Amino acid sequence: MNLNDRAQTFRRFAMLGVVALLACWVPAQADILISPQRVILSDKSRQAVISLHNPGTTGRTYRLEWVERRLTESGELIMLKEGENPRSIARMVRFSPRRIAVPPGQTQTVRLDYRPPAGLAPGEYRAHLRIGLEPPPGGGGGTEVMRGEKDGMSFHIDALLSFAVPVFVRQGEGSAEARIAAVEPATYQRDGKPEAALKVTLARSGEFSSYGRLAIYQQLQAGGPVAEISETGGVAMYAEVSGQQRIVSLRPGTTLAPGSWIRVTYEGEGAERGRIFAEKVFRIAN
Repeated sequence: MNLNDRAQTFRRFAMLGVVALLACWVPAQADILISPQRVILSDKSRQAVISLHNPGTTGRTYRLEWVERRLTESGELIMLKEGENPRSIARMVRFSPRRIAVPPGQTQTVRLDYRPPAGLAPGEYRAHLRIGLEPPPGGGGGTEVMRGEKDGMSFHIDALLSFAVPVFVRQGEGSAEARIAAVEPATYQRDGKPEAALKVTLARSGEFSSYGRLAIYQQLQAGGPVAEISETGGVAMYAEVSGQQRIVSLRPGTTLAPGSWIRVTYEGEGAERGRIFAEKVFRIAN
């Protein structure tokens, strides 16, 4: 294999590594702060603003566009092609600007305007607003995800990160309801070792989606202190799913001691903060 072939082969393997690393590195390496991270529009609230703050030392330019995604009952977001989302808001919500430059240490805003078409049926509609980093002239400028040397060749790979903000339109009256259908003992792999976990099955009903966090509390004995042993934020159930199942890891060292009491809650976040969608209390069998 000549040097050029070796270089091409190595670049292919390096890019495979980037795909695996991005999921872990994006939160820590993000060079932009976005607020809010979820937008709800309605006939009573037709405008919204998304703020982009650049905490870095170099300017960043972003391009914005609608993308379509579907949520599965395992909590995974699946990319859809154009036209595959029958309840898309892409034609009824306008945003501006479509390209935005954010100087270092400053904040810029994106404005959204909901214009419902005549005869729009009640219910919930949705799309994701993707905010993608634009490469600067000359290339580079992304977030470094890999650097090293192999077979005498040095390499440096930057990733142009993108972020997607879910934007919902709620037309007419409706509600978002949820319940905890089941909680079962499970195991979770942490650093290659099995640890105690709980499998939580959520059920959704109503016209609108829900969004919140799963919190788990434990009381080892009656009258004793109550400790939070798990928290999972950003648990969404879109209107197209009837429920969701999650394996929830517990804090390191937690044991589900026989006789202890467990309380599982699904608590609202964002616009639903302060609401308890559902809770379930049970005792670990002796």
